[in-house]
Amino acid sequence: MSTSSTRRIADDYTAALAAHEPAAAQALGQHAAGRLPDYSPEWAVERRRLAERVAVDLAGAPGATGASGAPAPSGASEDPDLALRAALGERMRSEAELFDTGFSARLLAPLASPVHEIRESFDDVTVTDDEAGDDVIERLVAVPAALADLRRRLDWARAAGEEGRFSGTGVAAARQVRAVAGQVRSWIDPTGTDYFSRIARGGLASSRETRLERAGTDAGLAFAEFASYLDGELLAGAPEEDAVGEQVYAQTARSFLGTPIDLDDIYDFGWAELDRLVAQSRRLAAQVLGVAGEADVETASRALFADERYRVAGRDNIVGWLRDRFEWTLERVQGAFDLPGDVREVDIVVPTAATGVVYYTPGAPDGSTTGKIVWTVPEGEDSISTWHEVTSFHHEGVPGHHLEHTTNRANSGLHPWQRYLCEIHGYAEGWAHYSEQLSAELGLLRDPAEELGAVLGQVWRAVRIVADIGLHTGRPVRPNALGAEGPWTPELARRFLVELALVDPRTAGFEVDRYLGWPGQALAFKVGAKLWLDARADAEARGIPASHFHRSALGLGPMGLGPLRELLSTSAPEPR
Repeated sequence: MSTSSTRRIADDYTAALAAHEPAAAQALGQHAAGRLPDYSPEWAVERRRLAERVAVDLAGAPGATGASGAPAPSGASEDPDLALRAALGERMRSEAELFDTGFSARLLAPLASPVHEIRESFDDVTVTDDEAGDDVIERLVAVPAALADLRRRLDWARAAGEEGRFSGTGVAAARQVRAVAGQVRSWIDPTGTDYFSRIARGGLASSRETRLERAGTDAGLAFAEFASYLDGELLAGAPEEDAVGEQVYAQTARSFLGTPIDLDDIYDFGWAELDRLVAQSRRLAAQVLGVAGEADVETASRALFADERYRVAGRDNIVGWLRDRFEWTLERVQGAFDLPGDVREVDIVVPTAATGVVYYTPGAPDGSTTGKIVWTVPEGEDSISTWHEVTSFHHEGVPGHHLEHTTNRANSGLHPWQRYLCEIHGYAEGWAHYSEQLSAELGLLRDPAEELGAVLGQVWRAVRIVADIGLHTGRPVRPNALGAEGPWTPELARRFLVELALVDPRTAGFEVDRYLGWPGQALAFKVGAKLWLDARADAEARGIPASHFHRSALGLGPMGLGPLRELLSTSAPEPR
């Protein structure tokens, strides 16, 4: 298959997306800052058909991809579009399969579902008295129609599920519907955030101010109606059962990871990692407390939370500490990576939320917004304990998501679809979790306290594996550090997070709801990191230094773990 034909297929696919999705339009250089994505059922169905057509086009050409998405290695060095063909072929098959489970159309969960995408498109924006401000107002005006389309899509999914058109259900579980309805109401509470009527503005002319006020009011009313629809009409048809079962779970996990997996093997791996990491956390706790052998992790944690050396209070001070840590980190990773020229262009945002979570949002493809590291402070608190969360900063920032995204976007050899639109959980979250583990090697953890925080983050991800698989497929709880027995329950999963990973109870509740709403996504972190670790070990065994491995591996661009594994093993880079 020639380079031109591969690119032509990718060009046509991206152009088709651009008519419905602003990010794709921006990736092609089109102005789309005033738009919201198309959440209609018509586009959902057409997108599924589009994925199938693209997969057929790729599979029917010379050099067609195999089951995992990667072409045969012969001629790999002669084909500059090998990675594009592998990534796009795998994604099209995975997207079609994920849609066929019902997940894509019915998606409602307390994180990263369409309703959150709509609200988050207004996070940390300021309406200015110019065309950029008009884009925000135009986007806000579009909220009621977007929510109406989303409601039609959810209704369509429910009917399709009842007709047996999906391998899973067509309605999200009742737990997810209730959670999202509650979140939406918290956004529009007139005694609290009143989110849409309080969007920041700067020196607006009266006409723009009037339009903004009207659009904010209409958006708030539309969200109120949507919340009523969720916990009224939609909830009435939502199943109380959270588990999706073995078949659907295998399908969704395969799509999120971009590779088939053996669930028994991954379950074994999760339990082995949990045992190893719990023991390591106890050894680090002993170092923190200045005793020999092992010590109680919770005791060490209480001492560290009370230690003023690790406490930063006040939003401005938190932002300052995070920015200083970011700059300090960049200085220490320069030898391990090729840092893009714009890697310092990132916003650090510290809002208040119901739970303290840290996440990364890439900038818009057209550069109208920059990437954001968002560090939320739980309601009622005004400080953070750095020892416990610095590993999350590495995950979301450098060497994690921010470095990955800026590296991709600086790589002019990648197709726009690869640079801006190709998102695979196993690749991205796997890299970010690998980065957490790499941080100790690179000297980014300053003392045993921060090392303990990093290991607790790994314990958290190990719990994700065993709890996620167990909750959805019915595999039993194995002998463990808590002495818990019997079947998995949401309450037991929360207990594992609180007592072994020291996750605060509110965040643990949010986490388990997330696992139940995104079956298989929780595997992406540790399973993805395992692939990066194994691939690097294989490269180093052949004399390839880590710095060259990182440069060459990231240079392939994002893709499913299946094609990534094959490309890294069959076309491994040679040291310079």
